[in-house]
Amino acid sequence: MILVVFAHALQLMGVHDWNAGAFDTVNRYLTVLRMPLFFLVSGIFAATAVQRSWRGLFASRLALLVYMYLLWSVVRAVWFSVVPWPLSETHPAVALLLAPVWPTTGLWFLYALVLFLLVAKATARFPAWAPLVLTGLVSVAAAYDVVPTGGNGVWRSVAMYAFFFLLGARLPHVWKALADRATVVLAVVAAVAIPLSLVAFTLLPAVLRGAGRIGLSALCVAACLVIAAAVARWGPLSRPLQYVGQRTIAVYVVHPLLLALLVPLLPAGSVPAVAAVVLFTALGVVLPLLLRRVLQGKSGVFDLPAPLARRLAPHADRSPRPAASGPVSASGA
Repeated sequence: MILVVFAHALQLMGVHDWNAGAFDTVNRYLTVLRMPLFFLVSGIFAATAVQRSWRGLFASRLALLVYMYLLWSVVRAVWFSVVPWPLSETHPAVALLLAPVWPTTGLWFLYALVLFLLVAKATARFPAWAPLVLTGLVSVAAAYDVVPTGGNGVWRSVAMYAFFFLLGARLPHVWKALADRATVVLAVVAAVAIPLSLVAFTLLPAVLRGAGRIGLSALCVAACLVIAAAVARWGPLSRPLQYVGQRTIAVYVVHPLLLALLVPLLPAGSVPAVAAVVLFTALGVVLPLLLRRVLQGKSGVFDLPAPLARRLAPHADRSPRPAASGPVSASGA
């Protein structure tokens, strides 16, 4: 999530005439791992949920995602009717009206998660390779930009990242085993492998770039999981990262609103670009967390309204059905 805030901070700074230099280059390269990693981890955490009944899946995952998407679509439409959002040409009111069928805002991640959960559930009794091969082919096609999108880039992202969500949802035991074997030495190797693989990608001929990007993303995601697992064993660093990770939804929905307001307040060049990047990224993480803390106990802002949550709780707590794919269904969270 911190990488997402970092990306939005740089995009808004660019619109407001900041020259972030090397940070912009780093951000471009991070596109190969940022959203693939986000969706793969989401898939890992959804692995058990997709083995539940349809009602159990709705109660434990889908209801919250749909509610948050619709609620914060309304909030964004109101906010960006007052505060300019220069990263989209779609009028906020139009974006809100289209939201249920044509996602165009930064909340598309929630929309995509709903779709991916439905696909994962619908294919849960198929051998894992079947949906992985299918979505892998679609992902490669999207990387070559040959998937029809109707001019909406969100659909290209949905097509490209479904594969990574299913990698997490169908193979959680693989990723858990990888994390369990992570050591400091392996983490160092992984950290070196990421930039080397990026350099190797730039050497690929154009005809291989699409397939190469998906392979590169898979490699970088695996490397990031090794690094994260090693870091998680070091308390001083793991605790704040876990704190943010457990409160991702608040940071995700709030940070664009705050950055759109704050970035224009600091004139371009008034401080070193590196300081501005760090400042805006930090504010984009810390302020939503503070808001969440202030609103703690107020249901319906970052979670389901209490009456609805109580009604769904008996279904959300039910154990998943046994699946036909063996250990895949027994792992996950």
